[in-house]
Amino acid sequence: MAACLMRHDAPGDVAVPRLTLVTTRTISAPVGCHHCAEAPCVDACPTGCLFSDDEHVGVHPEKCIGCRNCVLACPYGAVEIVTEKLPPEPEPTPEEAAAADAAAKDDKSAKGARARARAKKRKRTRSTVVKCDLCTGCAGGPACAKACPTDALRLIDADFMERARQSKRKAAARATASFASMKLNASLDEGE
Repeated sequence: MAACLMRHDAPGDVAVPRLTLVTTRTISAPVGCHHCAEAPCVDACPTGCLFSDDEHVGVHPEKCIGCRNCVLACPYGAVEIVTEKLPPEPEPTPEEAAAADAAAKDDKSAKGARARARAKKRKRTRSTVVKCDLCTGCAGGPACAKACPTDALRLIDADFMERARQSKRKAAARATASFASMKLNASLDEGE
């Protein structure tokens, strides 16, 4: 989690870890995005903020409206919405304020609307979807996998999957060969 937080503690990014460590008395395990092939969070997003390509589920943070549909849709609890306070907009110049006051003198409801608009400007926020991005653009792959002291976290790619398939096939072939060389019990009647 610390490596993920350090990786995302950069200007223009939300400084929040993209995985959570769940700990019990006997085990601890990270909970992170599985980058699903048919990601339910992508299907639930109404603005296209979340997208899926052949390798991962990515985020267009500028499209996030903070609806939380993706949070509800994720079966792993790996997506969250972070709301951060933005600095207030600058106050209008004296000339702009005088022009607004002159226009509002005739309309009393405009004064109330203007006051509400000022209050809203002071409380500006931005919601952003936060999930694992596999540290795209970072040399060496995900920061969490590099920092894991037990190598429990690793990036699984197509080459890794092919090597695992070949290894399983070789093990199955060896097992089949060892059973083929075994002598059967002659006292067993195969016809019964």
